[in-house]
Amino acid sequence: MIPAARGRAEPADPHVARLAALFAGHPAWREAARRIRRGASSRVFFSHRPGEAWHLVRTREGSRLAPGPCEDPDFAFRFTPGAIDRLCAVEGGVGEFAAELFERVLSAEDDTRVDLRVIAPFPRLIARGYLALLLAAAPRLAVLRARHGVKTLGDLRRLVEAQRSGPREWEVASQPGSDRESTRD
Repeated sequence: MIPAARGRAEPADPHVARLAALFAGHPAWREAARRIRRGASSRVFFSHRPGEAWHLVRTREGSRLAPGPCEDPDFAFRFTPGAIDRLCAVEGGVGEFAAELFERVLSAEDDTRVDLRVIAPFPRLIARGYLALLLAAAPRLAVLRARHGVKTLGDLRRLVEAQRSGPREWEVASQPGSDRESTRD
């Protein structure tokens, strides 16, 4: 870890540091965080750093990516270096970033993919503000949602529930004491 401003430590890995900076400082990501309830969190893993657990948490200031496990996550993500590069290259607002994130989740290209698992039940996602975030990104996401058959709130709920399953291999491999390699489902 490298010392950072305001007494925080920054990740030594350049891709992790870039993603942390994107979550914490980019105006579109700060706007997205504003819509999410404080305390909401996600597990974060990196394909190039197997065995490490990170978490993203919504704080009073915005979003903070930090090392360590996550107590009550809504989602689990695994980022590849290529996906981080793609996200860092996006210009625009919340909709453009949301669309790129979903494109990375749906990508068949392993080197630019973001793996995702929905952990929280749909009502908790609504209560924590994720639906409001999707609505804010609606104009840019409308075409993407329609392409994947998500036209109504019911369609979205079915999609979310279909993504709710047990931990993926890449999560299990990153748990303390695991000697399994990190692989995609």
